[in-house]
Amino acid sequence: MWKYIRRTLYVTFDLLFFLALAGALWQLELLAYGMQQLSGQVRIIRGARPIDDVLKDAATPDSIKTNLELVKHIRAYAFDSVGLVRNENYTSFYDLKGQAPVYVVTACRPLKLEAHLWHFPVLGEVPYKGFFKRERARREVMRLRAAGWDAHLGTASGWSTLGWFKDPVLSNMLQYGEGDLAELLIHELTHGTLFVKDSVDFNENLASFVGYKGAIGFLAARYGENSPELQQYLRQRADDDVREEFMLRCSGRLDSLFAAQEKKQLANDVRLREKYAMYALFVREARALPLADTLFAERLERRLRRGGNAILMSFVRYGGKQDDFEKEFNEKFNGDLRKYVAWLREKWPSL
Repeated sequence: MWKYIRRTLYVTFDLLFFLALAGALWQLELLAYGMQQLSGQVRIIRGARPIDDVLKDAATPDSIKTNLELVKHIRAYAFDSVGLVRNENYTSFYDLKGQAPVYVVTACRPLKLEAHLWHFPVLGEVPYKGFFKRERARREVMRLRAAGWDAHLGTASGWSTLGWFKDPVLSNMLQYGEGDLAELLIHELTHGTLFVKDSVDFNENLASFVGYKGAIGFLAARYGENSPELQQYLRQRADDDVREEFMLRCSGRLDSLFAAQEKKQLANDVRLREKYAMYALFVREARALPLADTLFAERLERRLRRGGNAILMSFVRYGGKQDDFEKEFNEKFNGDLRKYVAWLREKWPSL
């Protein structure tokens, strides 16, 4: 599964949002979306059990108990060593019973790398929309495609409600390896620590960066700098990095193509043919990448056919600023993640 799919989104609602919308009858579509999101979130919160109760339950499989104990250690590391804001997130557990946690709709202009944005009073502009029911997400994708957008329906591992609700550990999260689980939880806890309105690319890139560095630190602290656990995680991440760097290069080339087409004032049918020809080139090049994942090119072809430019935009959203964060992290803070997070919290206002 691609790294960007394992990464997560923050849910596009909060309590103040709904209170404000209650009197705004002219925003019926937005209100209806918000209410179905609230309903899904409340259902999960009510169904979640405290982790300590799950651990005491004799019926709980040992594998789940082991991973929930790991969650407790990751939380402690995120607060004590990374300096993220303490909260009660991931102190409860919800069994999805094999269902996807949330369906995510994204869209992009077909002849420009410009994401479709949904507008929310508190969060501002958000380039994705989450649904707890697949059929509702599918209808949104069909509506966007009918309106001329490249649209994609995917899933996410979880979400952050930015502190308005107590986010539970979802059963699907426990399928990940230790490094991936640490990265996911620290990513989400970063959203609850720092959120800049109308800056989703910044927020997601930052959470991805802190999640990655935090996972390395956690594994090193728990098992040692040269431990097999850390080395395995770094090897897996090396594959992810090759994919991500390739997709970001592809995004840059496609963006240049669109700019040249616009300058030449080509007809739209010509532009689309050139776009799809470039997609085919990307797939051919993907087959030559030095990856352990031999099915990457096949999945890329299928996803580009279904989601078009929305697929490219996902990589930009989660990985386009990683080099900037890496440079700042090393040059200003000599690789000290706690100091870097503290500096970011002072620099950027948050909700």
